Amino acid sequence: MHIDITTDAARFSDDVEPFLRRDPLRHTVIATSVFNQIHGLFSGTRFVAVRADSGAVVGVAQSTASGHLYLGELPTGATAAVVDAFVARDLPLTDVEGEDSDAKALARHWSEPRRGSHRALYSTRLFRLGTLTPPVVAGRARLATAADLDICLEWGLAFEAEIGEPARFDETVVRRRIAARLWWLWEHDGVVTSLVARHKAVLGWARIGPVYTPPAQRGNGFASALTAAVAGTIRAEGADACLFTDLDNPTSNKIYAEIGFEPVRDFVRYRLDA
Repeated sequence: MHIDITTDAARFSDDVEPFLRRDPLRHTVIATSVFNQIHGLFSGTRFVAVRADSGAVVGVAQSTASGHLYLGELPTGATAAVVDAFVARDLPLTDVEGEDSDAKALARHWSEPRRGSHRALYSTRLFRLGTLTPPVVAGRARLATAADLDICLEWGLAFEAEIGEPARFDETVVRRRIAARLWWLWEHDGVVTSLVARHKAVLGWARIGPVYTPPAQRGNGFASALTAAVAGTIRAEGADACLFTDLDNPTSNKIYAEIGFEPVRDFVRYRLDA
């Protein structure tokens, strides 16, 4: 088994696209990251291809520059090889996210020789859109424009802070995503009340997120209505919509189910402590 790690998203895409097409919904995060890096919507991601001795791709993963490792489908025993490859290249690993069995196995293999520890941070659930049922909510959905840059950046950073993620959004990233028609706002009585972003459709799936409503505007259905509007736009383009929720947030899981999203599979994120 050989582990190939690269920041060349175009080369990685050429190598692994047939593998990703086997289950594009399962690999929506990795497929989207590849697209975003190729098209300048994000940067800094390391892509991991797991190859059999024959050279065939049998597994995939990706890592941020800061060390967040996200696991795609992996063959039995590959988690140890992935850890060893990162260690051999002196690349950081701070946490790992994936299906529980794989993420836990990788966390254990990383922790034991270092006398370190690992702990579950949170669990997420992947949803796919079934029958879309938009709620009736006062206001309207509209695309964000360059004039909305400040509020989009503010709310993007507030979303990251609220979920405990390091800040990745900056003015350049948000400006490019607005220009790409990927960020949407809900407006009620002339006031912007909620933000829903999306990604371009890749391999037939477009992922929704982040979704953010400032605390003072919550409880009015604005995020539900805007998410439904964005999901409807994705469907109109001929793609399917998906999103992730935090399993510890019953409100978001409930509202997404009410507008037609159906659960697919769960993932767990583990912190790695040396």
